[in-house]
Amino acid sequence: MPANSRSWRDAFAAFAAKKTAVAMSAPAAPYVTVVAHPQQDLRPIATPWSTSRFGGPFYVREPTGSRRPTCSLVFVRSADGNTVSDNPASLGGGATDYHVVYEGLSRVAADAVLVGAGTVHRAETIFSVWHPEMVDLRQTWGLARHPTQIVATRRGVDLDRGLLFNAPDVPVILLAESDGALAMEKSLAARPWIRLVVLTNRTDLTRAFAVLRAAGIRRISCVGGRSLAADLLALKLVDDLYLTTSAQIGGVPDTPLPVEAFDGVLVLEKRGTGEDLGVVFQHFDLQNRRERA
Repeated sequence: MPANSRSWRDAFAAFAAKKTAVAMSAPAAPYVTVVAHPQQDLRPIATPWSTSRFGGPFYVREPTGSRRPTCSLVFVRSADGNTVSDNPASLGGGATDYHVVYEGLSRVAADAVLVGAGTVHRAETIFSVWHPEMVDLRQTWGLARHPTQIVATRRGVDLDRGLLFNAPDVPVILLAESDGALAMEKSLAARPWIRLVVLTNRTDLTRAFAVLRAAGIRRISCVGGRSLAADLLALKLVDDLYLTTSAQIGGVPDTPLPVEAFDGVLVLEKRGTGEDLGVVFQHFDLQNRRERA
């Protein structure tokens, strides 16, 4: 076990309690539906809490076959199309996007959440669901309390920092190139709940996805960063895009999503109300468009 394991456990318990309290009390202005054309291979998800705020069911893809997991991208962008910011909340997605979509519906059915190493930049970071209705759904479906945390890194990450690598109750998988794997060797030895998958290069993500599927991971929710998303899109590993566009400009200039992210059928479009007036949520089905091409 890593040093100060009890302190990490206490920190995780406090973090989880805080996230749960915020999820239950956060105001979230309801979305209104503009477009709804769900495909047959999409599964509706709705609870009283989510429906009252999202304005109807949210759709996730049913896994098919056994070659790789289904994968969705979950992104927020500014009104001028930028997706990169030191503080993602500054992009202006709003409370409904953050609490209902990002930390709720988009990952409630996911076996794992995938992030790039650059996205894991804060000491307190666990990518999970926190509202009791979302927690109950995972239990009903026989899913683990927390999705497996998958971190993609080229040079390795400092495992001695942050909750994500020091909470034994939350499984972690590292996708690392060989140099990064070597750099983490000693720290990994003290963390048996962290699994390492070594990549030969960035295009090796296709093989990594097959390894993940063989390990029982059927659905992945990818929440960033932009470079990782571009790699996944280029390799045709993405099935759905959940995109929230804010009503304000901001972010790092010239950081849009790749055009491949929009090469799909529009399944849902929602518009924000109240404090989220001007916010637009869209769900693009990339798999069906790709199959018809």
